[in-house]
Amino acid sequence: MGMNKNFKLFLIGIFSIFLTLISFTQTASAASVTIGPYDFNDGITNWNQVTSGNQVANIPIDGTNLQLGYAFGLAQDTKGKVSTGGDTTITSDSISTGMNVQYSKMNVFLNQNGNYVSSVFQGGYSSTGTNRQNVSPTSPDFMIAPNGPTSLQGITAPAYNILGNPSGPSNGTGNTGLVSKKYYVGTDANGHPAYKIMGHFTRTNNSGYKNGTYDLEIEILLRASPTNSAIVQREMYVKNLSTDTAEFITLFGEDTKLGDSNGLHNDMVPVYDLGNKQGIYVQDTYSGNNYRLFVTNNMPDGFDSYIGQIASTNWVDKFGTVTGSGDEAKDNPKGTSLTGFGDSTYTLKWNPTTLKTGETAHFGSTMGVTSKPYSIMTPEKTYTNETRSDGTNMVGDKLKFNLKITNNGYGAKWNYNKLVDKLPAGLQVDASSMTLSNNGEKPQPLAESDYDATTNTITVPPGISLTDDQYATISFTATLTKDALTSSGEENTITNTAEFSGIDVGNNETVQKTFPASVDIKVQPPRLNYSFIKQVKKHGDTSYSQSIDAKKGQVVDYQIIYSVASESKDSVNSGATLEDTLPAGLQLDTSSIKIWGPGDPDSGGYHQDHINTGVNAIGKGQRVKVEFSATVTASSVGKITNTATMSNVNTTGNQYFDKQTSTAADINVQNVDAITKVPTNIDFGSTNMYGQNKVLHNTSTTGELIVSHPTNTPYNVTVAYDNDNKDSQLINSDGDTLPSDATGLIFIKQRTENDTDPGTWTPITPSGTTLQSDNFTDYSSAVNLTNYIGAGNWQLKISSATLPGAYNGTLTWGLTESV
Repeated sequence: MGMNKNFKLFLIGIFSIFLTLISFTQTASAASVTIGPYDFNDGITNWNQVTSGNQVANIPIDGTNLQLGYAFGLAQDTKGKVSTGGDTTITSDSISTGMNVQYSKMNVFLNQNGNYVSSVFQGGYSSTGTNRQNVSPTSPDFMIAPNGPTSLQGITAPAYNILGNPSGPSNGTGNTGLVSKKYYVGTDANGHPAYKIMGHFTRTNNSGYKNGTYDLEIEILLRASPTNSAIVQREMYVKNLSTDTAEFITLFGEDTKLGDSNGLHNDMVPVYDLGNKQGIYVQDTYSGNNYRLFVTNNMPDGFDSYIGQIASTNWVDKFGTVTGSGDEAKDNPKGTSLTGFGDSTYTLKWNPTTLKTGETAHFGSTMGVTSKPYSIMTPEKTYTNETRSDGTNMVGDKLKFNLKITNNGYGAKWNYNKLVDKLPAGLQVDASSMTLSNNGEKPQPLAESDYDATTNTITVPPGISLTDDQYATISFTATLTKDALTSSGEENTITNTAEFSGIDVGNNETVQKTFPASVDIKVQPPRLNYSFIKQVKKHGDTSYSQSIDAKKGQVVDYQIIYSVASESKDSVNSGATLEDTLPAGLQLDTSSIKIWGPGDPDSGGYHQDHINTGVNAIGKGQRVKVEFSATVTASSVGKITNTATMSNVNTTGNQYFDKQTSTAADINVQNVDAITKVPTNIDFGSTNMYGQNKVLHNTSTTGELIVSHPTNTPYNVTVAYDNDNKDSQLINSDGDTLPSDATGLIFIKQRTENDTDPGTWTPITPSGTTLQSDNFTDYSSAVNLTNYIGAGNWQLKISSATLPGAYNGTLTWGLTESV
């Protein structure tokens, strides 16, 4: 908003005089409150109070010229340059009149070569005397409103923002706001600065505005996202100090603008939907640069609803009422305009909150501002409990994890090279459940060898490229085991962190960056404290383990133990069934089967010719044990995974389990040296020729390239293509083929000795081209070479004479041995 905002201020000022005649219906406590830096558990442990003025932080985007800045208060000088701080008004009493809210304001901006690029409307910076009070004056930031009817004026900034008007009650709203402010500076685990303002918030309900009576301690916090992306988290913590229960709805509103913060330039930009109900974005061009601002709920306690609307004194105008649904309810696709052209704003809204005396709540949103052609990667790790839906997690529950990374960049391209998820103790992965989905497409199964049971680590080379708003999701299931509890078997919280790595090739970067994402899992001990373990060993060995290497013809021994801990609250009733069906590649020796019942000593047990057996009651401290042998019959390399199950399990505490699954016992079959997995599709996308020759790079590779080579001799992998062979040549539905010249048609980036080499573009020949010039010397049953053939590792030279159509062809893979 510009000059028209000053006119609106005048009108509201007249109306507020009338409202002062309305009586107050309730009075908030004004008792003195002691504010301390650790009153809220915000995760920062090194807070220091600063009274000399604000500080300004910057997060690198491209490492040289572009940064994302954040601060409370002023962050630019009178020439529009990014400053280093010194604004001493950030803890001054705020002023809320008309449409404006001043002082203690959140300030997120773009630092481009030292120039301040605003993300919200600013009141100008050329005047030394007024620039501190002009920091985002028309943005209310956080607001609190009752969960019920409001006045005809709706949710206005002076009556509902948390900063309020402590020194000037004449605004007639009863909104005293935040007093006794303190400003703190700290650093997060990644070394990024964190800033917060804390204070005592009070409001006395005004019968005209119906804005509620509250007595709260509040912390507003700015910090960098822990994901290492150029994203800032804007957060608020609230504690109810009143003896009465506090009920409210939290909102956050800003008046968007992109560009120079002086004047009205770029104030009238549309607001768009990000899609997937995750937030909004704004984009515009200023001074020859293309900018994009985005706001998401991709963080703990993110917002539930949002709207984009043309500027109004009522910040929930488009919601209808403060309890109404927003644009998220329409499930808009990405790019849907929410405002049209005009003086745009947006409002975020959280579901209603109820706090008893002394209880706290947390609210947050993420904000990023970027410019073409930079990638802003946003990683997420989430889970759902597939066993129960009551919000609790117990030992034995199956959790489904989704590891998602989205490119929120602008004109960007990011090559997704690696995902590493080292799971904590207490999570038992089902390797057969691992899948990869590229931008919402049908999930593709991943190789079970991508999971290392010894280290409990998943390592996946996705080999895909993500452009604007595209995302990739890796999913898997895992079972909670008692290792997730404390050493004494009590409730515990485990943290699982995944790391997403890739290169911002759209910005011509060559160094890989890693973006972490974590999720906390609170685990409760079950009433039935049990363990269900299956292990394997080579026949003749003495110790069982979760994984062994074996060859065709070898005999392996399995052991299954289901036990109930002596400290368990419940035990297992009789009637359960223990089952184990061997997968293909194993031949059961029925004469080797031995079973020990719950009361049988280790010297006892009995033999039978089948594994499946009914189970008597298993008391506390008792176990059921099964041992048997099998011969490896698999004629190809790969992993044979086997689990046992207990079905129809009823406990003495009346709990029922339809099926419980043991830990997995793996056999890595090492019969021969061979390629065990090849990609199913290499996609070069589409293009318009315009009568010109073109060179295309592949945008994605579906599937992995995995080699089994336990033999201790050097080897190499080749890929071949014959453009003259009708069985393999690229051809469209009309029978047209791709013409090629003497240099070749398809090229691969051939490395020298590892996948991190820059590589040389080498034509793929009919006789085969090696992936690297040196031989491979990694001798194991699952050598993953996907990083050699992922996105950006293939070239296709297209002649101007190429006819239109969708072309498909076949590559041939080979394994060569050094002699």
